[in-house]
Amino acid sequence: MSKTLQRIDKQSEIIKEKAREIIKEIENETEDLRIVAFMEHTTPPPQVSPKVIKFNKILELLRLLAIDNPIEKGVAKVMLYSPSTGRSRGLTPTMMPGFQYLSPNAKTKPHSHNMASIYLVVKGKGYSVVGGKKLDWEEGDVFVVPANMVHYHVNVSETEEAILFDVTDSGLLENLGILEFKEEE
Repeated sequence: MSKTLQRIDKQSEIIKEKAREIIKEIENETEDLRIVAFMEHTTPPPQVSPKVIKFNKILELLRLLAIDNPIEKGVAKVMLYSPSTGRSRGLTPTMMPGFQYLSPNAKTKPHSHNMASIYLVVKGKGYSVVGGKKLDWEEGDVFVVPANMVHYHVNVSETEEAILFDVTDSGLLENLGILEFKEEE
């Protein structure tokens, strides 16, 4: 029979003066290094709580952000995360969702990242170019952008907005310390 233990940091209880001196020497000799002598007793992260995100408020925010976006005219993106995920900044420790807004005739800049993305077209009609391949989409469609593929999204309507919802594995990559984004020329 196993028993779940409350995990706490007991490092200060086991590290005596001589060990503390050696740890300091090692840390001072090597840039950007810290030693944990008793990892098993570090405190686990807090539990992520269930939640509902109200789309109407997100849509209001997206429209407002797209109006004055000096980086990508007519485009807005919001990502959602839970503070309880700490460093990963995901809605869960491994995944981050977001909404992307494209005004009529708007398009995003070509870019790539080492996270994979799964998109649901919430509203509108357009296409995405992913790794040089054109993917036509409309409301209700799902499409995938594999990791490290250059891609961009285009709203083909002259009058209607397009809204994409995506979920990425950026939380996992952030926790591994390897998340990266690239803008293409």
